[in-house]
Amino acid sequence: MKAEIISIGNELLSGLTINTNATWIAQRFKSIGLEVHWITTISDTANEIEYALKTASNRADVIACTGGLGPTPDDITKSIICKFFNTKLILHNETLEYVKKIFEGRHLKMPDININQAMVPEIATPLQNPLGTAPGLQFEINNKLFFFMPGVPHEMKNLIDSYILKKINDKYDLPEIKSFIFRTTGIAESRLLEKLEPVLKKYPEYPIAFLPKFTGVDIRLIQKSADDSFSHYAMEIKNSVNKYIYTETDDELPAVLGKMLTEKGLTLSTAESFSGGLISDSITNIPGSSDYFIAGVITYSNESKIKNLGVDESTINNFGAVSEETAREMVIGVKKLFKTDCAISSTGIAGPSGATDNKPVGLCYLAAIYKDKIVVRKFNFGKDRRINKERGATAGLELLRRLILGL
Repeated sequence: MKAEIISIGNELLSGLTINTNATWIAQRFKSIGLEVHWITTISDTANEIEYALKTASNRADVIACTGGLGPTPDDITKSIICKFFNTKLILHNETLEYVKKIFEGRHLKMPDININQAMVPEIATPLQNPLGTAPGLQFEINNKLFFFMPGVPHEMKNLIDSYILKKINDKYDLPEIKSFIFRTTGIAESRLLEKLEPVLKKYPEYPIAFLPKFTGVDIRLIQKSADDSFSHYAMEIKNSVNKYIYTETDDELPAVLGKMLTEKGLTLSTAESFSGGLISDSITNIPGSSDYFIAGVITYSNESKIKNLGVDESTINNFGAVSEETAREMVIGVKKLFKTDCAISSTGIAGPSGATDNKPVGLCYLAAIYKDKIVVRKFNFGKDRRINKERGATAGLELLRRLILGL
């Protein structure tokens, strides 16, 4: 079975919007054993949309399209669909009532233009979109499935997970795909490959994917057929780099650490300078984080470190704000201030200015404390300010995770 993703939108081609939808859809299709062979990005023009649909229908079994379903004049996808499938738009009363209720729930008068949202191709199956006013559309032609979805990411994702994946599975009876994911941080992709090379040579028949980000590298293994030796292969991969694996699920590090804190009944506070609040932000993005996260402070200036965290002025004068000593006193101070079981602190030079001969851009000291155990680590991240902050936040979370586990 082959799938094609068609992303419609001038903004995608201009670079104003990154096409994250296609990547996400490809990942979800892969999870059910459906391989994406083509991803096509096109402009909001009739000829391009029609040509892309014609091309996809000749080579793919499942075609997933996003974009162009809104009520405005530049949203022309539905009219092109009608031409392509030789059908016409009709008013779908159930969808119209649903759109009206959305506006009533927001205490707004529905503009007449939104009636267009309830106009659907006559031969299509409308897919109710509980997160927006544009319904998705399904066509089943010549044993092929066509899905048309809004380009708004959370609306598209809901349609995929609540309906489309099941429909594809039910129709095509896809083979079960077994996959392993090992999410790592604190080690470069090249170093990972070096450590895993003996295993890869031992099992050359199995593919492996390295998915690098600037905060870590995901390792993904896919098993497409029953094979007992595959489990041994996966276990050897894991054992080779186990120190750097923070989860074997799709969870991000803040969620992994949050689950650990919840299970152990621990509380957490943060004191940030280098990371500028990103540690606290990543923690509080997790639902239920109020159960363990007590408070976070951004002590950017030397004065705030001294006044709010109790850092000794002589420590800063003798060692500097960017130092192991200051990071240590910061983490002790914030733990004491908020009476938590654990704490994380960060101090460094994010860049592009502020460096000295001895303290370059990207230099960072991170500290973590768990009850009476403290660890401080020195990092040299790079030259990009934002990436440095993201890496610092990730490294801080990982530092505490390892400290709690005794790694």
